[in-house]
Amino acid sequence: MEVEFMTAGTALPPCMPLPRAMLRLPISSTAKVMYARMLDIVFLSGMEDANGILFIHFPIVELAAALARSTMTVKRSL
Repeated sequence: MEVEFMTAGTALPPCMPLPRAMLRLPISSTAKVMYARMLDIVFLSGMEDANGILFIHFPIVELAAALARSTMTVKRSL
């Protein structure tokens, strides 16, 4: 059996940002993953309004599909 270890030069796959402060919040794991997914979308394709505020349009049905969760679970997590 051959084993590979992660080294300093190991390339990482694409990742989503999750602020460390989120780990201490008393919210569900689904809510944390959902936040990371929405933050990722903001960085990749967020839109900016006249005041420089970034926002996204991510319908609940699409967000549920992206997270492999039900729409009710996504609504509760929001």
